[in-house]
Amino acid sequence: MKPEEKIIHQKVQEARSHYLDQNYQKAIENYTVAMKLLDEKSEDMLIIKIELGWSYYYNKEYGKAIQHLKDALQFEDINEQQKFDCLRIIGFSYEMLKNHREAQKALQNALSVNVPEESKRYTYFELGKILFTEGQIIEAEHYFQLAQPLFKEDEQAYRLALEYYLGFSAFYQKKFDLAKRHFEKILGESKDAKMRASGFFGLAHLFYKNKDYSLLIDTCEKILRLDPTFFDKETLGYFMCSAYLHLKMWDELEMFFNELESNYPKGRYASEYPKFREALKKRGAIKKEKVNNKSSESK
Repeated sequence: MKPEEKIIHQKVQEARSHYLDQNYQKAIENYTVAMKLLDEKSEDMLIIKIELGWSYYYNKEYGKAIQHLKDALQFEDINEQQKFDCLRIIGFSYEMLKNHREAQKALQNALSVNVPEESKRYTYFELGKILFTEGQIIEAEHYFQLAQPLFKEDEQAYRLALEYYLGFSAFYQKKFDLAKRHFEKILGESKDAKMRASGFFGLAHLFYKNKDYSLLIDTCEKILRLDPTFFDKETLGYFMCSAYLHLKMWDELEMFFNELESNYPKGRYASEYPKFREALKKRGAIKKEKVNNKSSESK
């Protein structure tokens, strides 16, 4: 082995060791040294490009991950599994960069590659999430359903995340009984507080739709107890305000509405704020009138 080949071999081994230790920056440094010493046409360049792309991905340098994995796709000797992995990580990287259009394109290209169906489960799942976020509910549901039977028993987090998305897919299509079954499955199978909070969040939407305001308040409170940093406090705040308004719980409405309006002055529910404001204004006028009447009677 030539001295230069020795260095390349050493750097690649060090890079892989750092990668396994999740020290991705060090892995990148060693892969980069090895790559610079290699001839562009070397048969080892493909695998180094792929492993460097993965390292950049896990180091959250998504643009560089995309660049190196796209380079890898240009190699003639790339096999189907390598091609699939490059395309899906390119898709995941675009997703992290919020470029949903390019992410969708890369993931769909990945799914066209001839690899075992089981290998496609994460790709189906991520593509479904992107389509769901874009409001393409029926298309998203299709990919979630393809992913569902492919996840293994020990991949509970993914299986229950699918129940969450399938539940909301059913909800938005007005299949409310089906939505309820998906959300209740999360609660029946998960002991994780955050995951249970997501199941209750689905049920909260059903209680809001059915005008079950007492249950809605109780469910929103459960969500915040389970997950104080819940990802959609804005919706919880709106649900609580709506329930307090209909139940004429004025003090609670005033407290929650002030917090909702303060935290989300131009939020998704801002068009509903005048309704809450007017109700509190009328309530204030009624209270003031009662006080004045009592004062007059006492004279």
